[in-house]
Amino acid sequence: MTGLLGRKCLAVLAVLGLIAALLAVNPRQATADADNPDVDNPAEYSACVGAAAADAGFEDTEGISGEDAINCLAHYGIAQGRTETMFSPRETISRWQMALFLSRAAGPAGVILPASPPDNGFTDIGALSEDAQAAANNLASLEIMVGTSATTFSPNTSVTRGSMAIMLDAFHRKAARGEGGADHTKLSPDDNVFTDITNAPRNEYIAIRRVYELGITKGVTETLYRPTQAVTREQMALFISRTLAHTVARPAGLSIQAEQDTATGSGTDGTEGEEITFIISARNDEFQALTDVPVDVFTSTDPDTAFKEDGTCDTGTTQRGGAAKCEVDRNDERTGTEGDLVIGVSIDADTTIWAWTGDVEDKYDNDETTSAMLEIPFQKGATKLLVSHDLDDDQTKMKFGRTVKVTIQVADEDNNPVAKEDVELTISQTIRAAAATEGARPTNSSSNTQKTDASGKIELSFTQTDPSTSDDTDATVVLVITDRNAADDIVLKDGEGEDPGAVRAAPGEGQAETRNDGKVHFNEAENVNMVRMGLAWSDSDANAANHTFKLTQRDEYTIASDEGSGAGSSVTATVINEYGEPVGGVSILFNSNDEDGLSALDADKRTGATGARNGARRLAWSRDTTDGGIETIFGTTSVVTQVGDCLDSADDCSENDDKTLAIGENDDGAVVHYWPAKADDATETDEEDIIVIRDVENKTIVFKTIKGECPDDRKDDPDTALPMNEECTETDDTSSIAVYDDNDHFTVGTQPVTLEDFEKELDAKNDDGDPKYDRIELVNYSDTASEVSSFTISEPPADPPATS
Repeated sequence: MTGLLGRKCLAVLAVLGLIAALLAVNPRQATADADNPDVDNPAEYSACVGAAAADAGFEDTEGISGEDAINCLAHYGIAQGRTETMFSPRETISRWQMALFLSRAAGPAGVILPASPPDNGFTDIGALSEDAQAAANNLASLEIMVGTSATTFSPNTSVTRGSMAIMLDAFHRKAARGEGGADHTKLSPDDNVFTDITNAPRNEYIAIRRVYELGITKGVTETLYRPTQAVTREQMALFISRTLAHTVARPAGLSIQAEQDTATGSGTDGTEGEEITFIISARNDEFQALTDVPVDVFTSTDPDTAFKEDGTCDTGTTQRGGAAKCEVDRNDERTGTEGDLVIGVSIDADTTIWAWTGDVEDKYDNDETTSAMLEIPFQKGATKLLVSHDLDDDQTKMKFGRTVKVTIQVADEDNNPVAKEDVELTISQTIRAAAATEGARPTNSSSNTQKTDASGKIELSFTQTDPSTSDDTDATVVLVITDRNAADDIVLKDGEGEDPGAVRAAPGEGQAETRNDGKVHFNEAENVNMVRMGLAWSDSDANAANHTFKLTQRDEYTIASDEGSGAGSSVTATVINEYGEPVGGVSILFNSNDEDGLSALDADKRTGATGARNGARRLAWSRDTTDGGIETIFGTTSVVTQVGDCLDSADDCSENDDKTLAIGENDDGAVVHYWPAKADDATETDEEDIIVIRDVENKTIVFKTIKGECPDDRKDDPDTALPMNEECTETDDTSSIAVYDDNDHFTVGTQPVTLEDFEKELDAKNDDGDPKYDRIELVNYSDTASEVSSFTISEPPADPPATS
């Protein structure tokens, strides 16, 4: 091959860790440390990736914070264990041990030690090994680790955290700066985060501040460094590994890492790609740079289609540089004088990147060729701000003294949080007095500007005390949140999937300040960058007219059975008042449309009162048949809303004005439970079978076969004991269950796919948030693992074209 990397060196690369499992670890992105915002100069890359991230086999380091750093130092030969399996991480470090550690770290870090150890006149190191004596003299000559006096080194004295900072600061000055490492000549500490170093010696004080700015130390706590505390072997590993990250130290073999661990999209839909910088490093078995090494790089957004059965690259791979895909050629880029190759790759989807080397004309074989590999997930960019609070869904009021937390989160179009910092918002707050009459002016208004934090979030808290000693008083806080930058592709949106440009009905004149319903109202006043939220506190009694009723079930489906008493399920009705508190003593009547199910119970067994503690009433029942059924369960109740204001003894009582309010008539007043029958062997379905439950965790699909003509959303008549209209035939619909495994065949539309892709598409949603594929066809179905079944899912048929 051409270049400076001959077959001998190539063999060294292979032996030293170009194993197929070389999955690099992404370091934290530099120029800002998300965990320590005052750290201005962290390393962009790491020395502890690739082979240096492998488990060293120490049994006493598993799960501790320094585990990765200890494994890393073991790879470099800097610190070995006390035995092959024990590292003793809590043991403290003596000065002679520290001298050995730093002298061993010198080679990988590019620190040039004297050709022969000088004699610094230390009279107390004669009992040490030759290596320890050489390490003490070498480091002293470089002023990395000086003596304790003109003639003493004090080899057995423990290393303190303060003296460790001095050593590593000096080591960093002498080391060769690596790609992404900080320049020590430009380091200017500007933060005083540690409160216990003021009285430390001047050189310790300066060094501690410098190594903090480099991200080498994080302190014992956020504000305490403990400079006089002895350094443990675990802390030593953390200190040194973070120092190496700033240097040319990289693991033996070929390694790859990225400047950031996730690519984030941009643009109006958040899917525009981002260019990520990668560094590929080549080192020999002594961790010295290998220059002029040709590196072939290719990527894939679908690793399942990246390689053919014989291991060669397939259509799912994309070449990055070079003339031939998955082949070392003369046009491939090469490592530079520091043994590194820096490349940029645009990432617009979850991407895996491979880097490998060999002789010119060598071709990549995934079964045999060793490579460095890295996975970069793609996150859609920020397109909206979600506004939420920690009140219960149906809570519209709070008792005085209650604190509500409001969260504003930058998110992508799928409502996933995006860590977009410094999105600037104007937050206006208006507080209205409890006793204010209609049209009265607010008691207090304020406005301020806030920016999202590193996680893309702003968190606010509000608490109101009772402004009046009288009962039945209210207080409201109205928030108006406005995005100050209308051109940043971000809109305020509630996450329900509606078009952010579709303006909701704006309140009429005078309504804006009265809509204090605890809900979030978006696109107010036809402004897509404005959201309004009204929060109300009160000491009034809960109004029964505002009670909410919910019906929930234990499981979505239960396999039909006639064994014993049959298959069982349960349903729970819950009544909550406007304060989010449970309401007890409310009588609930449960009904259903299934004569074999809940409605088979006598009325008295279907009736019960909610409990005072949780406002809930639970009913369990069984269904004794193997027929696959679809049961719609209803819960109804009524509460008295007091309109009259008389006492029972008053002659002019107007209690006849009180009304009975039926609740449970909304969408939460009914649930559908599936009793699927097991699909028989050799079952074949057609495209009219509709998927209703996708239980990917259990590799189960429940589908219904439509026979009736009633719409799915029909409700019962609350004035009758049984809910179903006689002409409705949806009770004839049936449900079935099918299980699949990796031995089956899968098709999406007309395209054969893998099990993984089948499950991915099974959960896929269309733009409306509905399942993309809802039709299922089975061929030669069997639930026996050794048998092969064929599963096909497809989209619902298109609506027929409109006719005039």
